[in-house]
Amino acid sequence: MSGYLYRIQDAIRTHGLWVTALLTVAVFFGLFLFGDAPAVVDALGSLELWRIGAVFGLVTVSYGIRFLKWEYYLRTLRVDVPLKTSLLVFVSGLMMVITPGKAGEVWKAWFLRDEQGIPVNQTAPVVGAERVTDLLALAAFAFLGVVLYRQSSTTLIGVTVLFVGGVALLQWRSLCLRILTLCETIPLIGSYADEIREFYESTYALFRPKQLGVAMVISLVAWGMEGVALWIVLNGFATDASILLALFVLGLGSVVGAASLLPGGLGAAEASMVGMLVFFEYSRAIAVSSTLVIRVGTLWYGAVLGTVVFASYRYVRDRKNLESS
Repeated sequence: MSGYLYRIQDAIRTHGLWVTALLTVAVFFGLFLFGDAPAVVDALGSLELWRIGAVFGLVTVSYGIRFLKWEYYLRTLRVDVPLKTSLLVFVSGLMMVITPGKAGEVWKAWFLRDEQGIPVNQTAPVVGAERVTDLLALAAFAFLGVVLYRQSSTTLIGVTVLFVGGVALLQWRSLCLRILTLCETIPLIGSYADEIREFYESTYALFRPKQLGVAMVISLVAWGMEGVALWIVLNGFATDASILLALFVLGLGSVVGAASLLPGGLGAAEASMVGMLVFFEYSRAIAVSSTLVIRVGTLWYGAVLGTVVFASYRYVRDRKNLESS
């Protein structure tokens, strides 16, 4: 593995992770104050342990389903990666969920390059396509609020239009190729013309109607698992909790968090989720408690899992190298 890849991982571990952890503490502290700390503690203490376990179980299933999308995309581009290595790269990439909009997951492309010698410009579009289809699936859940609950969100509509428009533009092949040809005349960009063109070709292939449809189905099922997890938590506090409301709250909170460009969407996602739950007449304590549980299960669980897997891989690899030297 290259020193460059190590530097990225070490920078995130020593700086990004701690900054996000401190931001998390600040956000969670603010939520405790908003929900009345004693009431939040009592609510969390009353939640059955099996419901918390169900959150982690459903999120794990969600990761497994999203891995299928990762594999589907690699096979679409005819990128041959051993299944074990592919799973290692995918799970390790979860430690990048703490980056703004999960953009740091592009690290997986560098990981694949160092492990398998696959050019970054060939696999980076896979990471981008993952994020776009995830966001579109979450936006679809969020639009439940527009249809069923007569709620609206400028942020939701703006982000959705931006991404749908971007996907449509990428499929306007003749225009994109003309733009690429023009860019080749620019000295600084022209020297990377072949790489940029290969990047576009891969992106174009991933967003063809068939590929987009398959990826969207996978994303809806995967994120639906996390919506069900929120519903199970809410149902632990109020027996009349609606699974459609849970999907709406999770979807809207995730889209707002991504649009905020904050690490892991911290602050923005929590505020959106708590605000919506309070609007639908959940008490502040229940709204805060539910949000805390689901954010720990969907954000920090992934970050810790990815970090542990990558650190274990690195330890085993370095130990083998030491024994063979």
